[in-house]
Amino acid sequence: MSTTNLAAAIAAVMGKMQPTMIQLEGATGVAYSEEATVKLQAGLVYHSIELETNLKEVATIEKITIDINGTPVVYASNAMLDMLDKAYQKHQKEGRFTLDLSKFEYRTSQGIYQTQLVTELTDDVTLQIKFKAKGATDPTVPTLKAKAYVTDKKPTGRIFVPTRYELTQYSAAAGEHTWNMPNGNVNTHVQRMVFAENEVTISEIRVKRGSRVIHRVMRSDLEYGLQRHAGVALQAGYCILDFTALGFGAEGALNTQGLNFEFIVDGAGAIKTYVEGFKQVNPLPTRQQIEQLALNA
Repeated sequence: MSTTNLAAAIAAVMGKMQPTMIQLEGATGVAYSEEATVKLQAGLVYHSIELETNLKEVATIEKITIDINGTPVVYASNAMLDMLDKAYQKHQKEGRFTLDLSKFEYRTSQGIYQTQLVTELTDDVTLQIKFKAKGATDPTVPTLKAKAYVTDKKPTGRIFVPTRYELTQYSAAAGEHTWNMPNGNVNTHVQRMVFAENEVTISEIRVKRGSRVIHRVMRSDLEYGLQRHAGVALQAGYCILDFTALGFGAEGALNTQGLNFEFIVDGAGAIKTYVEGFKQVNPLPTRQQIEQLALNA
């Protein structure tokens, strides 16, 4: 098969990427201080999840999780999603919250769809929404409708999954604080990290692969680059380290194998850390497999 024909085969296998909105099943367990669940239709590719509520306060939804077969794949606090929407200047509406999986702001289709969530027909997929206690301005009874942008499942199946999670690291004192990327490996990539500065302020970041420095930024460099290249509106109390700020969601992401960090901080304390990226869970199809899939498409 020639290069031209191979490209055509790949296009045939991938199909037309045209996400459309669906209304998800009704949520069960919608109540303050409870966890609501929505069963997601298996066999679709999910690009974003939208929650339409009557809530007045963002923090009333504590956490949003997508679970496949009993294992959390993606989770984030609603407060973090709200902060990122403000930082990247996404349109917002009271009571409406969005968990973006694909990132349509990137420049290439590969980058955009790198973090789509592919589900298999045999998967048990659940959206979990954890509510906190009623906020002071919230209505007496909360309501929730969920919807999603989806495409049909591709014959290649699930090769990558998006990753979103939060953890906490601790600085012992002012000066240099070192931190190894947990569970770093060749199959996992990081696109963006956010460090909450409730207790500690960061003035410099050195990203290392093993002992070699591969990325070094002063805080002023970081903030200038975010504003110039990604149009970020800086948010007080947060330090954003975005490896994809130039607009390339796949190429800009860093492989986490041997990845570690050195921070210059102003004191001791906890640094809550939010991580976004993707993980390869199955091998890429071979040329022969692509050709066969194209014949079957």
